[in-house]
Amino acid sequence: MLTAAVVAADAKSTSYLRACVEQTGLIESVSEWTPSAEQHPQPGESVPDVVLMDLAGGTEACLDFSAHLRRLRPTVCVIACSALKQPDPELLLQAMRNGVREFLAHPVEPNVLEAALKRFIEEQAPGQKGVERKLVVVMGSKGGVGTTTVAVNLGAQLARLTEKRVILLDLARPFGHVSLLLDLRARFSIRDAAGNLERLDSHFFNALLTHHEKSGLEVLAGASDPDEWYGIAAPAIARVVNVAQSCNDYVLTDVGCLYSFELKPILQMARMIMLVAEADVPALWTLERHLAKMASWGVDTANCRIIINRWHRTDEEALKAFEKKTQQPIFARLPNDFRQVSEAINLGAPLSRNHNNPLVSNFQQLASRLAGITLAGPEKRNTIFGLFSNTPKR
Repeated sequence: MLTAAVVAADAKSTSYLRACVEQTGLIESVSEWTPSAEQHPQPGESVPDVVLMDLAGGTEACLDFSAHLRRLRPTVCVIACSALKQPDPELLLQAMRNGVREFLAHPVEPNVLEAALKRFIEEQAPGQKGVERKLVVVMGSKGGVGTTTVAVNLGAQLARLTEKRVILLDLARPFGHVSLLLDLRARFSIRDAAGNLERLDSHFFNALLTHHEKSGLEVLAGASDPDEWYGIAAPAIARVVNVAQSCNDYVLTDVGCLYSFELKPILQMARMIMLVAEADVPALWTLERHLAKMASWGVDTANCRIIINRWHRTDEEALKAFEKKTQQPIFARLPNDFRQVSEAINLGAPLSRNHNNPLVSNFQQLASRLAGITLAGPEKRNTIFGLFSNTPKR
């Protein structure tokens, strides 16, 4: 991902430009500068990959700043924005001479900015900075297969094992149940994020999250009323996800089992799509059609991972037939423990951390594989249920 800086003369413009760059999903970190000479970096100081500059702060001062940045780092991508929809040709020429690469109309559209950044990325030599995808989508093949339970407990184990920041976005329709399973009283929801795009940067996004003390998870709550989804466009959800990726190490999204073509951008940007199912005929039949539909949308099914929840040994015959028919291996088998899961849901807490518990151990294994961590000690040894069908020998 790219590093960036925004240059503006006032706090309102700075906040707006920051929101724009973070909503592209291509930015790892953002600095905030003013066009004054005191803010100019000195030789030897770090200059970001991209600088988004508001010329309203003073055209001459901004262009001097741009020229200074190009002297320090000739490869920097300076993007200027102006309230003039058709800038004077003389201004354009002067801007280009001072190192401005792109000229955008103000207010800046995040999708236009995203296209400019992608052009910049594509022109870089192979092996240089690319787009780091942090999003893991958890989706159910149908209702009632335990999608939210998997999302919550996978997120909790991921936060514990990595000791990094893990965000869980609740995008399930019509209702979100993540807060319920964690006994959280969330003040804000996905509606607050999607309805405030002009302010949606990492600072605003973090203020919408609810912290779960026991697990360490940060949660953006889902809808508590189906009407909250009216007026939330698909691009708005994509921008929320992009901002989440820009300021966190892992982003998990519970999308439930109800989805439409509007979810396509989210699935395409995902690093991994975990499809949760049970080993019964309706769930596997629906799962097969989910895979076919996603392939028709251009989603790379190589990024899909099938999670069989409430697994029994007697399910193996049906699962082998499914693997043979779809050529899609089972990624994980989570053993059935109805009593433990029901108790955890009723208590509003993730599953116990007891290492001798097969289900908890399997969630730990699932989280470790997602994070690329090799477990040691009891967590590594307790694999009696054969969680991963394709786990290489260590």
